[in-house]
Amino acid sequence: MSRYLRLFLLILTACLLCTSVPTDGLSVHLLTAPLLTAFLVSWPTGFLPSRARTATQLLFGEAVLVLCAIDCYCQIFFLVPLNAKLFSTILLTDMRETREFLRVFLGWQVLHQWRLAALLLLALLYPLSFFLKPSFPFKPRTTCRLRVAGGLLLALCIVCEAPAAYRYLQLFSPGADLQLTEGLIFRHYHEEVPTPLHRFAYAWRASRLSARTQTAIRRATLEATVDSCSYRSPHIVFVIGESYNKHHSTLYGYHLPTTPLQQRRADSGELYVFTDVVSPWNITSNAFLSFFSLWEHGAAQPAECYPLFPALFRKAGYEVRFFSNQYVTQGLIRSSTSQAGHFFLSDRQLCRQMFSFRNERTRSYDTGLLSQVRHFRADNPTAPHTLDIIHLIGQHFDYAERYPQMEARFKPADYADRALDGEARRVLMHYDNATHFDDVVLDRLLSLYEADEAVVVFVADHGEEVYDDLPVHGRLFSAPTPSQARQEFEVPMWVWCSPAYRERHPEVLQRLEASLHKPFMTDGLPQLFLWLAGIYSRWNDDARNLLSTQYECKPRFIAGDTDYDHICSVKSTPSN
Repeated sequence: MSRYLRLFLLILTACLLCTSVPTDGLSVHLLTAPLLTAFLVSWPTGFLPSRARTATQLLFGEAVLVLCAIDCYCQIFFLVPLNAKLFSTILLTDMRETREFLRVFLGWQVLHQWRLAALLLLALLYPLSFFLKPSFPFKPRTTCRLRVAGGLLLALCIVCEAPAAYRYLQLFSPGADLQLTEGLIFRHYHEEVPTPLHRFAYAWRASRLSARTQTAIRRATLEATVDSCSYRSPHIVFVIGESYNKHHSTLYGYHLPTTPLQQRRADSGELYVFTDVVSPWNITSNAFLSFFSLWEHGAAQPAECYPLFPALFRKAGYEVRFFSNQYVTQGLIRSSTSQAGHFFLSDRQLCRQMFSFRNERTRSYDTGLLSQVRHFRADNPTAPHTLDIIHLIGQHFDYAERYPQMEARFKPADYADRALDGEARRVLMHYDNATHFDDVVLDRLLSLYEADEAVVVFVADHGEEVYDDLPVHGRLFSAPTPSQARQEFEVPMWVWCSPAYRERHPEVLQRLEASLHKPFMTDGLPQLFLWLAGIYSRWNDDARNLLSTQYECKPRFIAGDTDYDHICSVKSTPSN
Protein backbone atom coordinates (compact mmCIF):
# COMPACT_ATOMS: atom_id res chain seq x y z
CA MET A 1 0.00 0.00 0.00
CA SER A 2 2.88 2.36 0.74
CA ARG A 3 3.79 2.24 -2.96
CA TYR A 4 0.74 4.28 -3.89
CA LEU A 5 -0.41 5.70 -0.52
CA ARG A 6 1.07 9.14 -1.15
CA LEU A 7 -0.80 9.61 -4.45
CA PHE A 8 -3.96 8.06 -3.00
CA LEU A 9 -4.07 10.53 -0.10
CA LEU A 10 -3.31 13.47 -2.41
CA ILE A 11 -6.14 12.64 -4.85
CA LEU A 12 -8.57 11.93 -2.03
CA THR A 13 -7.76 15.21 -0.28
CA ALA A 14 -7.95 17.24 -3.50
CA CYS A 15 -11.30 15.70 -4.49
CA LEU A 16 -12.75 16.28 -1.03
CA LEU A 17 -11.65 19.91 -1.16
CA CYS A 18 -13.65 20.24 -4.41
CA THR A 19 -16.76 18.62 -2.92
CA SER A 20 -19.51 21.17 -2.57
CA VAL A 21 -21.68 20.19 0.40
CA PRO A 22 -25.40 20.55 -0.45
CA THR A 23 -27.71 22.46 1.85
CA ASP A 24 -29.24 19.23 3.13
CA GLY A 25 -25.84 18.01 4.37
CA LEU A 26 -23.32 15.33 3.50
CA SER A 27 -24.27 12.04 1.91
CA VAL A 28 -22.43 8.72 1.69
CA HIS A 29 -22.16 9.25 -2.07
CA LEU A 30 -20.07 12.41 -1.61
CA LEU A 31 -17.52 10.40 0.38
CA THR A 32 -17.48 7.06 -1.43
CA ALA A 33 -17.00 8.60 -4.90
CA PRO A 34 -13.70 10.36 -4.02
CA LEU A 35 -12.49 7.29 -2.09
CA LEU A 36 -13.14 4.91 -4.97
CA THR A 37 -11.75 7.35 -7.55
CA ALA A 38 -8.56 7.95 -5.57
CA PHE A 39 -7.97 4.21 -5.19
CA LEU A 40 -8.64 3.30 -8.83
CA VAL A 41 -6.34 6.06 -10.08
CA SER A 42 -3.45 5.57 -7.64
CA TRP A 43 -3.42 1.78 -7.22
CA PRO A 44 -2.07 0.90 -10.73
CA THR A 45 0.93 3.21 -10.23
CA GLY A 46 2.11 1.00 -7.38
CA PHE A 47 3.12 -1.73 -9.86
CA LEU A 48 5.55 0.50 -11.78
CA PRO A 49 9.33 0.30 -11.28
CA SER A 50 10.69 2.67 -8.66
CA ARG A 51 11.89 5.55 -10.89
CA ALA A 52 8.95 5.34 -13.29
CA ARG A 53 6.57 5.19 -10.33
CA THR A 54 8.04 8.31 -8.74
CA ALA A 55 7.93 10.32 -11.99
CA THR A 56 4.41 9.13 -12.84
CA GLN A 57 3.00 9.86 -9.39
CA LEU A 58 4.65 13.27 -9.27
CA LEU A 59 3.40 14.41 -12.68
CA PHE A 60 -0.04 12.87 -12.27
CA GLY A 61 -0.45 14.29 -8.79
CA GLU A 62 0.38 17.81 -9.92
CA ALA A 63 -1.99 17.46 -12.89
CA VAL A 64 -4.79 16.37 -10.56
CA LEU A 65 -4.13 19.39 -8.33
CA VAL A 66 -4.32 21.73 -11.32
CA LEU A 67 -7.66 20.23 -12.39
CA CYS A 68 -9.01 20.40 -8.87
CA ALA A 69 -7.88 24.02 -8.49
CA ILE A 70 -9.66 24.98 -11.72
CA ASP A 71 -12.79 23.10 -10.65
CA CYS A 72 -12.74 24.70 -7.19
CA TYR A 73 -12.19 28.16 -8.69
CA CYS A 74 -15.20 27.70 -10.98
CA GLN A 75 -17.35 26.64 -8.03
CA ILE A 76 -16.37 29.67 -5.96
CA PHE A 77 -16.34 32.42 -8.59
CA PHE A 78 -18.72 31.09 -11.31
CA LEU A 79 -21.02 29.15 -8.93
CA VAL A 80 -20.75 25.94 -10.97
CA PRO A 81 -18.07 23.21 -11.13
CA LEU A 82 -16.00 22.57 -14.25
CA ASN A 83 -18.33 21.60 -17.08
CA ALA A 84 -18.32 21.27 -20.85
CA LYS A 85 -19.23 24.92 -21.44
CA LEU A 86 -16.45 26.23 -19.21
CA PHE A 87 -14.00 23.70 -20.62
CA SER A 88 -14.70 24.80 -24.17
CA THR A 89 -14.43 28.45 -23.20
CA ILE A 90 -10.98 27.77 -21.72
CA LEU A 91 -9.86 25.93 -24.86
CA LEU A 92 -10.94 28.74 -27.15
CA THR A 93 -9.51 31.61 -25.13
CA ASP A 94 -6.87 33.57 -27.00
CA MET A 95 -3.80 35.21 -25.47
CA ARG A 96 -5.42 38.61 -24.95
CA GLU A 97 -8.42 37.13 -23.14
CA THR A 98 -6.13 34.92 -21.04
CA ARG A 99 -3.96 37.88 -20.05
CA GLU A 100 -6.96 40.01 -19.11
CA PHE A 101 -8.60 37.17 -17.22
CA LEU A 102 -5.47 36.58 -15.15
CA ARG A 103 -5.25 40.28 -14.36
CA VAL A 104 -8.90 40.70 -13.39
CA PHE A 105 -9.91 37.39 -11.82
CA LEU A 106 -6.67 36.11 -10.31
CA GLY A 107 -4.91 37.85 -7.48
CA TRP A 108 -4.45 37.82 -3.75
CA GLN A 109 -8.20 37.40 -3.33
CA VAL A 110 -7.76 33.79 -4.46
CA LEU A 111 -5.75 33.07 -1.31
CA HIS A 112 -8.67 34.32 0.79
CA GLN A 113 -10.56 31.19 -0.29
CA TRP A 114 -9.32 28.49 2.07
CA ARG A 115 -10.03 25.60 -0.31
CA LEU A 116 -8.01 27.18 -3.11
CA ALA A 117 -5.25 28.11 -0.69
CA ALA A 118 -5.13 24.51 0.53
CA LEU A 119 -4.85 23.17 -3.02
CA LEU A 120 -2.04 25.59 -3.83
CA LEU A 121 -0.23 24.56 -0.64
CA LEU A 122 -0.61 20.90 -1.60
CA ALA A 123 0.88 21.66 -5.02
CA LEU A 124 3.97 23.08 -3.31
CA LEU A 125 4.34 20.40 -0.63
CA TYR A 126 3.59 17.32 -2.72
CA PRO A 127 6.91 17.33 -4.66
CA LEU A 128 8.79 17.80 -1.37
CA SER A 129 7.19 14.66 0.03
CA PHE A 130 9.18 12.54 -2.43
CA PHE A 131 12.37 13.55 -0.62
CA LEU A 132 11.03 12.23 2.66
CA LYS A 133 11.44 8.60 3.69
CA PRO A 134 8.37 7.75 5.74
CA SER A 135 8.39 4.54 7.66
CA PHE A 136 5.38 2.44 8.51
CA PRO A 137 6.13 0.66 11.81
CA PHE A 138 3.06 -1.53 11.63
CA LYS A 139 3.12 -5.07 12.92
CA PRO A 140 2.11 -7.79 10.45
CA ARG A 141 -1.13 -8.45 12.29
CA THR A 142 -2.05 -4.77 12.31
CA THR A 143 -1.22 -4.50 8.58
CA CYS A 144 -3.49 -7.46 7.87
CA ARG A 145 -6.33 -5.81 9.77
CA LEU A 146 -5.82 -2.66 7.77
CA ARG A 147 -6.00 -4.61 4.55
CA VAL A 148 -9.24 -6.28 5.60
CA ALA A 149 -10.71 -2.94 6.63
CA GLY A 150 -9.55 -1.40 3.37
CA GLY A 151 -11.09 -4.24 1.38
CA LEU A 152 -14.41 -3.86 3.15
CA LEU A 153 -14.34 -0.11 2.60
CA LEU A 154 -13.54 -0.63 -1.09
CA ALA A 155 -16.43 -3.09 -1.43
CA LEU A 156 -18.78 -0.58 0.20
CA CYS A 157 -17.64 2.13 -2.21
CA ILE A 158 -18.20 -0.17 -5.20
CA VAL A 159 -21.71 -1.07 -4.04
CA CYS A 160 -22.61 2.58 -3.45
CA GLU A 161 -21.12 3.87 -6.69
CA ALA A 162 -21.98 1.09 -9.16
CA PRO A 163 -25.38 2.47 -10.31
CA ALA A 164 -24.09 6.03 -10.80
CA ALA A 165 -20.90 4.77 -12.46
CA TYR A 166 -22.92 2.66 -14.90
CA ARG A 167 -25.03 5.66 -15.91
CA TYR A 168 -21.95 7.87 -16.17
CA LEU A 169 -20.16 5.37 -18.44
CA GLN A 170 -23.09 5.50 -20.88
CA LEU A 171 -21.85 8.98 -21.79
CA PHE A 172 -18.74 7.33 -23.21
CA SER A 173 -20.54 4.74 -25.33
CA PRO A 174 -18.78 4.53 -28.75
CA GLY A 175 -22.14 4.65 -30.55
CA ALA A 176 -23.48 7.67 -28.66
CA ASP A 177 -24.37 10.59 -30.91
CA LEU A 178 -24.97 14.20 -29.89
CA GLN A 179 -28.72 13.73 -29.41
CA LEU A 180 -28.31 10.65 -27.22
CA THR A 181 -25.63 12.36 -25.16
CA GLU A 182 -27.80 15.44 -24.71
CA GLY A 183 -30.59 13.18 -23.45
CA LEU A 184 -28.25 11.65 -20.88
CA ILE A 185 -27.05 15.11 -19.91
CA PHE A 186 -30.67 16.19 -19.44
CA ARG A 187 -30.96 13.34 -16.92
CA HIS A 188 -27.79 14.68 -15.22
CA TYR A 189 -25.78 11.49 -15.76
CA HIS A 190 -22.64 13.61 -16.08
CA GLU A 191 -23.13 14.98 -12.56
CA GLU A 192 -23.68 11.71 -10.70
CA VAL A 193 -20.01 10.94 -10.00
CA PRO A 194 -19.02 14.14 -8.23
CA THR A 195 -15.24 14.44 -8.59
CA PRO A 196 -13.22 16.91 -10.68
CA LEU A 197 -11.57 14.03 -12.57
CA HIS A 198 -14.94 12.77 -13.79
CA ARG A 199 -16.06 16.26 -14.71
CA PHE A 200 -12.89 16.81 -16.71
CA ALA A 201 -13.22 13.42 -18.44
CA TYR A 202 -16.78 14.19 -19.48
CA ALA A 203 -15.84 17.68 -20.74
CA TRP A 204 -13.06 16.15 -22.84
CA ARG A 205 -15.48 13.54 -24.18
CA ALA A 206 -17.88 16.32 -25.18
CA SER A 207 -15.10 18.04 -27.11
CA ARG A 208 -14.37 14.86 -29.07
CA LEU A 209 -18.04 14.21 -29.77
CA SER A 210 -18.48 17.74 -31.08
CA ALA A 211 -15.73 17.18 -33.65
CA ARG A 212 -18.22 14.89 -35.40
CA THR A 213 -20.83 17.63 -35.16
CA GLN A 214 -18.42 20.07 -36.78
CA THR A 215 -17.89 17.68 -39.67
CA ALA A 216 -21.65 17.36 -40.17
CA ILE A 217 -22.18 21.15 -40.11
CA ARG A 218 -19.39 21.55 -42.64
CA ARG A 219 -21.07 19.02 -44.93
CA ALA A 220 -24.50 20.66 -44.57
CA THR A 221 -23.01 24.08 -45.34
CA LEU A 222 -21.06 22.89 -48.38
CA GLU A 223 -24.11 21.09 -49.83
CA ALA A 224 -26.61 23.92 -49.22
CA THR A 225 -28.08 25.57 -52.32
CA VAL A 226 -29.97 28.78 -53.09
CA ASP A 227 -33.11 28.76 -55.24
CA SER A 228 -33.26 32.48 -56.04
CA CYS A 229 -32.27 35.94 -54.81
CA SER A 230 -33.98 39.30 -55.41
CA TYR A 231 -31.22 41.36 -53.70
CA ARG A 232 -33.84 43.31 -51.77
CA SER A 233 -31.07 44.97 -49.73
CA PRO A 234 -27.87 45.57 -51.71
CA HIS A 235 -25.73 46.25 -48.65
CA ILE A 236 -26.37 44.54 -45.31
CA VAL A 237 -24.24 45.11 -42.22
CA PHE A 238 -24.46 42.82 -39.19
CA VAL A 239 -22.81 44.37 -36.13
CA ILE A 240 -22.29 42.14 -33.09
CA GLY A 241 -21.74 43.81 -29.73
CA GLU A 242 -20.00 42.14 -26.80
CA SER A 243 -21.08 41.76 -23.15
CA TYR A 244 -23.66 44.55 -23.55
CA ASN A 245 -26.13 44.96 -20.68
CA LYS A 246 -29.09 46.69 -22.34
CA HIS A 247 -30.16 48.16 -19.02
CA HIS A 248 -27.00 50.29 -19.06
CA SER A 249 -28.06 51.93 -22.33
CA THR A 250 -29.92 55.22 -22.50
CA LEU A 251 -32.04 53.64 -25.24
CA TYR A 252 -33.55 51.35 -22.61
CA GLY A 253 -34.03 53.88 -19.83
CA TYR A 254 -30.64 53.97 -18.06
CA HIS A 255 -30.33 57.04 -15.85
CA LEU A 256 -26.88 58.06 -17.13
CA PRO A 257 -26.27 59.30 -20.71
CA THR A 258 -24.25 56.28 -21.85
CA THR A 259 -25.59 56.21 -25.42
CA PRO A 260 -26.45 59.79 -26.40
CA LEU A 261 -25.52 59.34 -30.08
CA GLN A 262 -27.73 56.29 -30.53
CA GLN A 263 -30.49 58.09 -28.64
CA ARG A 264 -30.21 61.06 -31.00
CA ARG A 265 -30.56 58.78 -34.03
CA ALA A 266 -33.53 57.03 -32.43
CA ASP A 267 -35.20 60.37 -31.69
CA SER A 268 -34.73 61.41 -35.32
CA GLY A 269 -36.52 58.26 -36.48
CA GLU A 270 -33.60 56.59 -38.24
CA LEU A 271 -32.92 53.98 -35.53
CA TYR A 272 -35.50 51.24 -34.92
CA VAL A 273 -35.04 49.98 -31.35
CA PHE A 274 -36.39 46.53 -30.47
CA THR A 275 -37.55 46.14 -26.89
CA ASP A 276 -37.97 42.39 -26.21
CA VAL A 277 -34.92 40.53 -27.53
CA VAL A 278 -33.22 37.63 -25.75
CA SER A 279 -29.99 35.75 -26.44
CA PRO A 280 -30.12 31.96 -25.97
CA TRP A 281 -26.67 31.96 -24.32
CA ASN A 282 -24.61 34.15 -22.02
CA ILE A 283 -21.42 32.81 -23.62
CA THR A 284 -20.06 34.50 -26.74
CA SER A 285 -19.02 31.30 -28.49
CA ASN A 286 -22.42 29.65 -28.02
CA ALA A 287 -24.22 32.80 -29.09
CA PHE A 288 -22.12 32.92 -32.27
CA LEU A 289 -23.34 29.53 -33.42
CA SER A 290 -26.93 30.66 -32.86
CA PHE A 291 -26.19 33.81 -34.91
CA PHE A 292 -24.70 31.91 -37.84
CA SER A 293 -26.61 28.63 -37.97
CA LEU A 294 -30.05 28.32 -39.54
CA TRP A 295 -30.91 25.89 -36.75
CA GLU A 296 -33.20 27.14 -34.00
CA HIS A 297 -34.32 25.57 -30.74
CA GLY A 298 -37.27 23.32 -31.47
CA ALA A 299 -36.29 22.63 -35.10
CA ALA A 300 -37.26 19.30 -36.61
CA GLN A 301 -33.66 18.16 -37.13
CA PRO A 302 -30.50 18.50 -34.99
CA ALA A 303 -28.17 21.47 -35.39
CA GLU A 304 -25.63 19.56 -37.46
CA CYS A 305 -28.15 19.21 -40.30
CA TYR A 306 -28.39 22.97 -40.88
CA PRO A 307 -26.00 25.22 -42.85
CA LEU A 308 -24.43 28.50 -41.76
CA PHE A 309 -26.22 31.45 -43.32
CA PRO A 310 -23.19 33.47 -44.64
CA ALA A 311 -22.46 30.59 -47.04
CA LEU A 312 -25.93 31.05 -48.58
CA PHE A 313 -25.16 34.73 -49.09
CA ARG A 314 -21.96 33.86 -50.93
CA LYS A 315 -23.76 31.32 -53.10
CA ALA A 316 -26.39 33.95 -53.89
CA GLY A 317 -23.70 36.34 -55.17
CA TYR A 318 -23.06 38.50 -52.12
CA GLU A 319 -19.52 39.44 -51.12
CA VAL A 320 -19.26 38.54 -47.44
CA ARG A 321 -16.60 40.24 -45.30
CA PHE A 322 -15.91 39.38 -41.65
CA PHE A 323 -14.17 41.91 -39.39
CA SER A 324 -13.64 40.82 -35.79
CA ASN A 325 -11.82 42.45 -32.91
CA GLN A 326 -11.92 39.19 -30.98
CA TYR A 327 -12.01 36.13 -33.25
CA VAL A 328 -9.15 35.99 -35.70
CA THR A 329 -7.49 32.87 -37.08
CA GLN A 330 -4.75 32.92 -34.44
CA GLY A 331 -5.56 31.60 -31.00
CA LEU A 332 -8.45 29.30 -31.95
CA ILE A 333 -8.25 25.56 -31.36
CA ARG A 334 -9.84 23.45 -34.07
CA SER A 335 -12.54 20.86 -33.39
CA SER A 336 -13.39 22.12 -29.95
CA THR A 337 -16.65 21.35 -28.24
CA SER A 338 -20.07 22.04 -29.70
CA GLN A 339 -20.74 24.10 -26.59
CA ALA A 340 -18.15 26.52 -28.00
CA GLY A 341 -20.11 27.67 -30.96
CA HIS A 342 -17.40 29.61 -32.78
CA PHE A 343 -15.43 26.46 -33.62
CA PHE A 344 -16.53 27.01 -37.23
CA LEU A 345 -14.47 30.21 -37.33
CA SER A 346 -11.29 28.12 -37.04
CA ASP A 347 -12.32 25.72 -39.82
CA ARG A 348 -10.56 26.91 -42.97
CA GLN A 349 -12.90 25.09 -45.35
CA LEU A 350 -15.99 26.57 -43.73
CA CYS A 351 -14.45 30.04 -43.68
CA ARG A 352 -13.73 29.85 -47.41
CA GLN A 353 -17.38 28.98 -47.97
CA MET A 354 -18.65 31.80 -45.77
CA PHE A 355 -16.29 34.74 -46.24
CA SER A 356 -14.78 36.60 -49.17
CA PHE A 357 -12.48 38.43 -46.75
CA ARG A 358 -11.50 38.08 -43.11
CA ASN A 359 -9.24 40.34 -41.05
CA GLU A 360 -6.22 38.81 -39.36
CA ARG A 361 -5.39 41.18 -36.51
CA THR A 362 -7.19 42.62 -33.51
CA ARG A 363 -6.76 46.14 -32.17
CA SER A 364 -6.69 47.54 -28.65
CA TYR A 365 -9.89 49.50 -29.20
CA ASP A 366 -12.83 49.10 -31.54
CA THR A 367 -11.91 52.34 -33.28
CA GLY A 368 -8.92 50.40 -34.60
CA LEU A 369 -11.27 47.81 -36.06
CA LEU A 370 -13.25 50.60 -37.73
CA SER A 371 -10.03 51.78 -39.32
CA GLN A 372 -9.59 48.32 -40.82
CA VAL A 373 -13.12 48.46 -42.23
CA ARG A 374 -12.56 51.96 -43.60
CA HIS A 375 -9.25 51.09 -45.26
CA PHE A 376 -10.66 47.91 -46.77
CA ARG A 377 -13.57 49.82 -48.27
CA ALA A 378 -11.21 52.49 -49.61
CA ASP A 379 -8.79 49.97 -51.13
CA ASN A 380 -11.38 47.67 -52.73
CA PRO A 381 -14.04 48.58 -55.27
CA THR A 382 -17.53 48.38 -53.81
CA ALA A 383 -19.23 45.15 -54.88
CA PRO A 384 -22.86 45.45 -56.01
CA HIS A 385 -24.07 43.25 -53.14
CA THR A 386 -22.29 42.96 -49.79
CA LEU A 387 -22.76 41.50 -46.33
CA ASP A 388 -20.36 42.94 -43.76
CA ILE A 389 -20.21 41.14 -40.39
CA ILE A 390 -18.47 43.32 -37.80
CA HIS A 391 -17.71 41.87 -34.38
CA LEU A 392 -16.71 44.42 -31.74
CA ILE A 393 -14.84 43.79 -28.49
CA GLY A 394 -17.39 46.13 -26.89
CA GLN A 395 -17.63 45.88 -23.11
CA HIS A 396 -15.74 42.60 -22.74
CA PHE A 397 -13.83 42.49 -19.46
CA ASP A 398 -11.47 44.07 -18.46
CA TYR A 399 -13.84 47.06 -18.88
CA ALA A 400 -11.08 49.58 -18.12
CA GLU A 401 -9.21 48.30 -21.18
CA ARG A 402 -12.12 48.92 -23.56
CA TYR A 403 -11.86 52.69 -23.88
CA PRO A 404 -9.08 55.30 -23.97
CA GLN A 405 -8.88 57.22 -20.72
CA MET A 406 -9.39 60.47 -22.60
CA GLU A 407 -12.87 59.16 -23.52
CA ALA A 408 -13.93 58.68 -19.89
CA ARG A 409 -17.22 60.44 -19.10
CA PHE A 410 -18.23 59.03 -15.73
CA LYS A 411 -16.57 58.93 -12.30
CA PRO A 412 -17.21 57.02 -9.04
CA ALA A 413 -19.12 60.00 -7.61
CA ASP A 414 -21.85 59.40 -10.21
CA TYR A 415 -22.82 56.29 -8.22
CA ALA A 416 -22.90 57.84 -4.75
CA ASP A 417 -26.55 56.87 -4.41
CA ARG A 418 -25.70 53.18 -4.86
CA ALA A 419 -24.93 50.97 -1.86
CA LEU A 420 -21.60 49.85 -3.33
CA ASP A 421 -18.05 49.87 -2.04
CA GLY A 422 -15.29 51.81 -3.77
CA GLU A 423 -14.07 48.93 -5.92
CA ALA A 424 -17.58 48.10 -7.15
CA ARG A 425 -18.16 51.75 -8.07
CA ARG A 426 -14.94 51.81 -10.08
CA VAL A 427 -15.92 48.64 -11.95
CA LEU A 428 -19.35 50.11 -12.68
CA MET A 429 -17.76 53.37 -13.80
CA HIS A 430 -15.44 51.55 -16.19
CA TYR A 431 -18.34 49.57 -17.63
CA ASP A 432 -20.44 52.66 -18.27
CA ASN A 433 -17.45 54.44 -19.80
CA ALA A 434 -16.90 51.44 -22.09
CA THR A 435 -20.59 51.60 -23.04
CA HIS A 436 -20.28 55.31 -23.81
CA PHE A 437 -17.19 54.67 -25.95
CA ASP A 438 -19.07 51.88 -27.71
CA ASP A 439 -21.73 54.47 -28.54
CA VAL A 440 -19.05 56.59 -30.25
CA VAL A 441 -17.79 53.54 -32.18
CA LEU A 442 -21.26 52.60 -33.38
CA ASP A 443 -22.03 56.15 -34.48
CA ARG A 444 -18.80 56.31 -36.51
CA LEU A 445 -19.54 52.91 -37.99
CA LEU A 446 -22.96 54.07 -39.22
CA SER A 447 -21.27 57.08 -40.79
CA LEU A 448 -19.22 54.73 -42.97
CA TYR A 449 -22.42 53.52 -44.64
CA GLU A 450 -24.31 56.83 -44.86
CA ALA A 451 -23.76 57.10 -48.63
CA ASP A 452 -24.69 53.46 -49.38
CA GLU A 453 -28.06 51.84 -49.83
CA ALA A 454 -27.43 49.98 -46.59
CA VAL A 455 -29.29 48.46 -43.67
CA VAL A 456 -27.39 47.87 -40.41
CA VAL A 457 -28.54 45.37 -37.77
CA PHE A 458 -26.94 45.66 -34.34
CA VAL A 459 -27.35 43.09 -31.58
CA ALA A 460 -25.24 42.03 -28.61
CA ASP A 461 -24.10 38.46 -28.06
CA HIS A 462 -25.24 38.50 -24.40
CA GLY A 463 -25.55 40.74 -21.37
CA GLU A 464 -23.41 41.13 -18.27
CA GLU A 465 -23.82 41.42 -14.51
CA VAL A 466 -22.62 44.85 -13.37
CA TYR A 467 -23.72 45.23 -9.74
CA ASP A 468 -27.38 45.64 -10.60
CA ASP A 469 -29.59 42.84 -9.29
CA LEU A 470 -26.61 40.89 -7.90
CA PRO A 471 -23.48 42.13 -6.09
CA VAL A 472 -21.15 40.77 -8.80
CA HIS A 473 -19.78 41.65 -12.21
CA GLY A 474 -19.27 39.29 -15.12
CA ARG A 475 -21.46 36.29 -15.87
CA LEU A 476 -22.71 33.30 -13.91
CA PHE A 477 -23.00 29.84 -15.41
CA SER A 478 -25.57 28.33 -13.08
CA ALA A 479 -29.22 27.76 -14.05
CA PRO A 480 -30.55 31.26 -14.81
CA THR A 481 -32.70 33.02 -12.24
CA PRO A 482 -35.10 35.85 -13.26
CA SER A 483 -32.46 38.45 -12.30
CA GLN A 484 -29.75 36.65 -14.29
CA ALA A 485 -32.09 36.35 -17.27
CA ARG A 486 -32.68 40.10 -17.15
CA GLN A 487 -29.03 41.14 -16.88
CA GLU A 488 -27.23 38.39 -18.83
CA PHE A 489 -29.69 37.23 -21.52
CA GLU A 490 -31.76 40.29 -22.44
CA VAL A 491 -29.84 42.14 -25.15
CA PRO A 492 -30.09 45.41 -27.09
CA MET A 493 -31.04 45.24 -30.75
CA TRP A 494 -31.69 47.95 -33.28
CA VAL A 495 -31.81 48.47 -37.05
CA TRP A 496 -30.53 51.55 -38.87
CA CYS A 497 -31.26 52.38 -42.50
CA SER A 498 -29.27 54.82 -44.60
CA PRO A 499 -31.09 57.74 -46.31
CA ALA A 500 -30.98 55.99 -49.69
CA TYR A 501 -32.31 52.78 -48.17
CA ARG A 502 -35.17 54.58 -46.39
CA GLU A 503 -36.15 56.25 -49.64
CA ARG A 504 -36.16 53.06 -51.74
CA HIS A 505 -37.56 50.54 -49.24
CA PRO A 506 -40.61 51.97 -47.47
CA GLU A 507 -42.07 48.45 -47.13
CA VAL A 508 -39.07 47.39 -45.02
CA LEU A 509 -39.50 50.44 -42.78
CA GLN A 510 -43.15 49.53 -42.26
CA ARG A 511 -42.20 45.97 -41.32
CA LEU A 512 -39.59 47.28 -38.88
CA GLU A 513 -42.03 49.68 -37.25
CA ALA A 514 -44.60 46.92 -36.81
CA SER A 515 -42.09 44.53 -35.20
CA LEU A 516 -40.41 46.69 -32.55
CA HIS A 517 -42.17 45.12 -29.57
CA LYS A 518 -42.47 41.53 -30.76
CA PRO A 519 -40.75 38.96 -28.51
CA PHE A 520 -37.69 37.64 -30.31
CA MET A 521 -34.66 35.42 -29.76
CA THR A 522 -31.41 36.10 -31.58
CA ASP A 523 -31.13 32.57 -33.02
CA GLY A 524 -33.79 33.79 -35.47
CA LEU A 525 -31.47 36.40 -37.00
CA PRO A 526 -30.44 34.23 -40.00
CA GLN A 527 -34.07 34.14 -41.16
CA LEU A 528 -34.22 37.94 -40.87
CA PHE A 529 -31.05 38.31 -42.97
CA LEU A 530 -32.31 35.93 -45.66
CA TRP A 531 -35.47 38.03 -45.98
CA LEU A 532 -33.54 41.32 -46.09
CA ALA A 533 -31.43 39.92 -48.94
CA GLY A 534 -34.35 38.31 -50.72
CA ILE A 535 -32.64 34.90 -50.64
CA TYR A 536 -34.96 31.90 -51.02
CA SER A 537 -34.01 28.29 -50.33
CA ARG A 538 -35.34 25.22 -48.59
CA TRP A 539 -34.13 26.74 -45.30
CA ASN A 540 -36.49 29.75 -45.29
CA ASP A 541 -39.17 29.79 -42.59
CA ASP A 542 -41.51 32.79 -42.52
CA ALA A 543 -42.79 31.80 -39.08
CA ARG A 544 -39.29 32.48 -37.70
CA ASN A 545 -38.65 35.72 -39.62
CA LEU A 546 -39.23 38.65 -37.27
CA LEU A 547 -40.27 40.96 -40.13
CA SER A 548 -42.71 38.50 -41.66
CA THR A 549 -46.45 38.94 -41.25
CA GLN A 550 -46.52 35.21 -40.44
CA TYR A 551 -44.00 35.48 -37.59
CA GLU A 552 -44.72 33.41 -34.50
CA CYS A 553 -42.53 33.61 -31.42
CA LYS A 554 -41.40 30.15 -30.39
CA PRO A 555 -40.70 29.24 -26.75
CA ARG A 556 -37.53 31.09 -25.81
CA PHE A 557 -35.13 28.75 -24.04
CA ILE A 558 -31.99 30.24 -22.53
CA ALA A 559 -28.89 28.38 -21.28
CA GLY A 560 -30.16 25.28 -23.07
CA ASP A 561 -33.27 24.32 -21.11
CA THR A 562 -34.63 27.31 -19.15
CA ASP A 563 -37.85 28.86 -20.45
CA TYR A 564 -37.15 32.59 -20.37
CA ASP A 565 -40.78 33.68 -20.64
CA HIS A 566 -41.75 31.27 -17.86
CA ILE A 567 -39.24 32.56 -15.31
CA CYS A 568 -39.51 36.24 -16.32
CA SER A 569 -43.04 37.51 -15.92
CA VAL A 570 -41.93 41.16 -15.85
CA LYS A 571 -40.68 42.50 -19.19
CA SER A 572 -38.39 45.40 -19.79
CA THR A 573 -40.24 48.69 -20.13
CA PRO A 574 -39.69 50.35 -23.51
CA SER A 575 -38.04 53.72 -23.22
CA ASN A 576 -39.11 55.04 -26.60
